[in-house]
Amino acid sequence: MKHSLLIGGFLLFLFSCATTNRIIEIEDSFKEIKGIKLAQNLKAYSSEQTESFGNRKYYDLKVNYLFQQFKKGQTILIAEFQITTPVGVGEPDSILFLNLDQEKIRLISTEYKYNGKLMTRKFVIPENLWVSIANSQKIMYRLYEGKEGVDVKLKASETAKVKEFFRQAIKRRDANLPPVPEGQKKW
Repeated sequence: MKHSLLIGGFLLFLFSCATTNRIIEIEDSFKEIKGIKLAQNLKAYSSEQTESFGNRKYYDLKVNYLFQQFKKGQTILIAEFQITTPVGVGEPDSILFLNLDQEKIRLISTEYKYNGKLMTRKFVIPENLWVSIANSQKIMYRLYEGKEGVDVKLKASETAKVKEFFRQAIKRRDANLPPVPEGQKKW
């Protein structure tokens, strides 16, 4: 009986993490949307050190990247950050600093919610950044929870998956663009 419970628990854990760090296809025929999604569970840490030397607060952070392509050809790419914080941290800041190979880019949240311990922010990633992200070697994020900075450094495997996601988004976007007129160059 114990073995059955352990195996069942292991399988439940395995399947609950199945979509993490995997790019999945999405298609909604009612909204006439196609796209891809990438969900990552990341470790974030406070930029400030606590009382004892070398100790930092750690946070669980979930990032959902969503590329949507509408029937009329429009595309949008959204990054949604969900972070669990201690109660009473303070009002969430609406700014995300995106660090691509030491180049800092500032993005403003299109929407954010605070529900007790869970803070959620959505950022639209402009198309002019897609190629930069797809070609970056190191990707880092900085969010602010109240006055405290929260840093996220992507591991090599996480960076590779984000780069792959953005390459696929670029490929899908470009496939729907009108053909380049003869004699002109595609930029």
